[in-house]
Amino acid sequence: MVNGELDRTDNTRQGQDLELQKQQRSEKSKTIILTLVLSFFIIGGFGTWGYYYLFGAKSASDVILPTNEEVEEAEKSSGIEIFKPTIEVPKTEIQRRLNVMHEYWNSRLGYDQWNNYKVDTHTSELKKVENDIREKILPYVGGPLKTDIEVAIGKIERSIETKSVEPLKGVHRIFHDLDITLNDYQDASDFWEVTETFDWYQKNAVQ
Repeated sequence: MVNGELDRTDNTRQGQDLELQKQQRSEKSKTIILTLVLSFFIIGGFGTWGYYYLFGAKSASDVILPTNEEVEEAEKSSGIEIFKPTIEVPKTEIQRRLNVMHEYWNSRLGYDQWNNYKVDTHTSELKKVENDIREKILPYVGGPLKTDIEVAIGKIERSIETKSVEPLKGVHRIFHDLDITLNDYQDASDFWEVTETFDWYQKNAVQ
């Protein structure tokens, strides 16, 4: 009789222990899931912030930009002429063409218009723009500025080949930064630091 009662007591305790273990496992699982969910949102939030902090645009007001005279001094100190003017195409005209190209991309991709931009419906226009850059800008620039223009041309070609708008965003940013760096363009809040020209200036600026 006593043994039977003890057996029942042991079985009851075992059952209670098993139930308690199940509850503990359940609570532990809930805690792990909640931790993972919170971590996802927290890390995701900081990750997004970190991405834009590291790879996004700087505020244009935080960047010390050169005057025309300072660019000329950098050309002298480096021995590299970034402008190759002619009688027909003086330096001011080269600068104007850079600005026109920047404004063109503003009108096509600026203010999030790139979300709705379809490369395959603009292929003819893109080829004309690429040709204009080749004929009206590339022959009149040198050094790092020539490199930036060649990169922009390559991105347009890649966009046409892949039907992707992503390379064009890079083209826009190049002309955006060039316009700010070389023309003191005022109507911009961002600066992407994507050009060889700006890097060249920083290295060769006369202190």
